[in-house]
Amino acid sequence: MSYRYVNRVPRQWAVLYPAVLLFWIVPLVAFDATAEVVLWNISALPVALVAIRAFMTLTISVADGEIVTVFHWGWPRRRIALAEVTSQRVTTHGARYGWGIRFVPGGTLWRVWGRGSVELTLADKERTFSIGTADPEGLLAAIATAPRSSTSTNRSTRSPIGRKSRRPSTSALRPEGARRNDQ
Repeated sequence: MSYRYVNRVPRQWAVLYPAVLLFWIVPLVAFDATAEVVLWNISALPVALVAIRAFMTLTISVADGEIVTVFHWGWPRRRIALAEVTSQRVTTHGARYGWGIRFVPGGTLWRVWGRGSVELTLADKERTFSIGTADPEGLLAAIATAPRSSTSTNRSTRSPIGRKSRRPSTSALRPEGARRNDQ
């Protein structure tokens, strides 16, 4: 069984994304900032918009013996082997923790929207990892029913969401009976 859920900022809030322009540039002009200050701020604005956009989508998948959480453009990404998870539970985090990657009491929280999350206690028991989702019960059920060991442990041939890639291995490209140079 595999589970995949894409958690997004709701459209009515995402529409406010361009409003950053108003709150950034208008005060500079209104308070008669120097041309140098305005130019520096205008050049920094695209960086801020890209950073905001990067944390507007969080994809969560449970497959092949691991949990993979990845933000919009594939970075940052976190992979946790299900064998490392000792317990999981549904929990909530208030608005004061914000969105993105946050430190919360006892561990970290990755979320883009909503209060619901699934808190994973890892094998080292020193920290927890919370995944914010609009479907905490579905994620909890997927983690509880997923097999704890992976059938493939070679991460170099894995795609970003945890499925095997279609790249052939180098051994498959060698003619039968051929040996590697280092043997």
